[in-house]
Amino acid sequence: MTQPITRRTFVAASAAGAALAASGAALTGCASSPAVDKAYAAEAVNTQCTACPNQCGYAAYTVDGSIDKVVGNAVDPHAAGTLCARGYGMATAAASADRIENPLRRTDSGSFEAIPWDEALAEIGQKLAEIKAGKGGEALAAITDGTSTADRYTTRLLSALGSPNAYVNATTASASVASGLAQATGFTSYEVDYAQAKMVVILGASTVEIPDPGTVAALEAARAAGARIVMVDSRMPAAASLASEWLPVRAGTDLALVLALARCIIERGADAEASGSMSGLDEWKSALEEYTPAWAASVCGIGADVIEGLAGDLAKAAPAACIDLSWMALFGGSYGNTGELARAVALTNTLLGCWNVPGGAYLAAPVAAWDAVSTAPLAVEAVDVTAESYPLAVGGSPAYALRLAHEGAIAGLILVDANVVAEYPDPAYVKEAVETCPVSVAVTPEMTETARCCRYVLPEKVWSESDQLPTVTGAVHPVLNLSSQVIEPVVPEARSVAEIASGLAQAADVADAFNFDVAAAAAEMCEACGCTYEGASAVGTTSLEPLAAEAIVWPTASGTVECASAACEAAGYTATPTWVEPTVTPDALGYGYYRLTTGNQAVQAATKTANAAPLAAIAEQYELDSLWMNAQAAAEAGIVEGDKVIIENEYASAPVRVHVTELIEPAAVYLASHYGVEDDEQTQADGLGVRQARFATFGLEPGYGAPLLQETMVTVGKAGA
Repeated sequence: MTQPITRRTFVAASAAGAALAASGAALTGCASSPAVDKAYAAEAVNTQCTACPNQCGYAAYTVDGSIDKVVGNAVDPHAAGTLCARGYGMATAAASADRIENPLRRTDSGSFEAIPWDEALAEIGQKLAEIKAGKGGEALAAITDGTSTADRYTTRLLSALGSPNAYVNATTASASVASGLAQATGFTSYEVDYAQAKMVVILGASTVEIPDPGTVAALEAARAAGARIVMVDSRMPAAASLASEWLPVRAGTDLALVLALARCIIERGADAEASGSMSGLDEWKSALEEYTPAWAASVCGIGADVIEGLAGDLAKAAPAACIDLSWMALFGGSYGNTGELARAVALTNTLLGCWNVPGGAYLAAPVAAWDAVSTAPLAVEAVDVTAESYPLAVGGSPAYALRLAHEGAIAGLILVDANVVAEYPDPAYVKEAVETCPVSVAVTPEMTETARCCRYVLPEKVWSESDQLPTVTGAVHPVLNLSSQVIEPVVPEARSVAEIASGLAQAADVADAFNFDVAAAAAEMCEACGCTYEGASAVGTTSLEPLAAEAIVWPTASGTVECASAACEAAGYTATPTWVEPTVTPDALGYGYYRLTTGNQAVQAATKTANAAPLAAIAEQYELDSLWMNAQAAAEAGIVEGDKVIIENEYASAPVRVHVTELIEPAAVYLASHYGVEDDEQTQADGLGVRQARFATFGLEPGYGAPLLQETMVTVGKAGA
């Protein structure tokens, strides 16, 4: 069934603006203008937001040493001259009342004691060196938030100690998406040229729910030009106000829809033109024969005629048309078939001929020039410890690394802004893994559930308090962003990730790995991209050349887009993408069970934003921590809007306020992934909502290694009934 929606103001943005004003925060923000630039030019410093992986560039204006105004960089394709509510909220991070003031060491009683930096670094460095000497570098691992300096400095520290086990937390759940795309195309991500598209089918929008200002502007431009924008998800997201229609697919069944779309598109002759760049296409065509629109309709709940119509319209609009898997960040694609979904989407987009053409989808090429700069990892003999069990995981599986820590195979664990205890399935299991690890170190500006479990906690400067390495972002309009120090550290004892990694390297007797400083390394990285450090600093965001269609070299073994993957077949899948059932289904358990889905919100991104005072005020004012439940399912259970209900399964039980709505499919309920904070030192987020991860077992997607946060079934009953 298709449910048309009306154009309206972007709901979350207006809510965010109202709540930010109500919170009393002094910080203001606006789009760039000559008047603003003139008034604040003397105090402006270019930096970046770290609320989500987009890392929008912005200018921070200071008054008396504090950030007073933030203005999004107009050149940055994500910022588009402004910031979202998350960006404004996280710009206040330096002034948080919950900052950690000194290095901490956990005592035998479980409490923490403050210790000097020299003592902390010496102890940790010596213990890391002892693990390397006794068990080898493969017994060390690190998980970072993926921001440029944290990622490159921590990865280099690990490689200097002989370990390749450095992982990125910010894209944990999108590991399956990145890996599935890589199996088919060799690339790990792509970006849709919304503004020039004629048609886009967006999958999983409500699991992401955080369109940046640039995406919002591009979608608005596409709609104004008559493009058809179709949102496909089990829950209608706030961003659906930017779309033409919403298709309420059953949670976890997007793969069925895409397989049927591919079959129909091939029937319309798209394979003839695309076959030159694809290998194994005949094999996939044979496999697709059974995936008719009628079959897909029975699986995903969307009518066969709607599926046929979507396929026909995509083929007609091609090449300015594609399927957008979105960036599925923490925690987006979390089903047992997400990796295979990504493979199927990549192949279907290839059939549409949309790669790197106006209105299509642009592949995000890696910055190969950075492979040889000073911050690049050192060569190590050891192999990623997650590779054998999860061979399809590009960049490894941080979730499996935690299982190895739980089992004792990893003895040293460094966690940089990675709140794994709060965000991964089965927090009790992850907590035990971190607590029992012989050497566990949290690098963080605030105490978190994960930091509470570590043996050492090192106070970190927030992003605006130190210079950073550059980032390259975007594919349609790729840019280099450079972030400079905006303010002096609010916490005098806090240190940057670069300072901490360098200090640990010296204490572990591998100091030669860091014979450079951040400024010198940043300059080298800028030059590798064709710009100067001084020029990049002055403008903040520097445009780079996009990858043109005629320049695509498919970095696969065959040099083509591969419909058949030997690696996927070896990992237990079929060589070509075919239907894979979700790990669990409500129907299999009987009446009264619902799939507990999760994801980000327009004003939140994982747990790092939950404790930002302005964003916590928004969540409380607009009851964003409520459980979403379908109206028909609620009526059958005697539940009405605002009731307190009990969600329960074999792992957890908790009360939560319910939001009854038509805008979620009947077999699913939804909780955002940011709430349920359980550390009393996170004073802003304390008391907000329930932690969705408590209800999930520690399961990982076969072959791909991503946590299965949405393969969770619960019952919902009225409290006191």
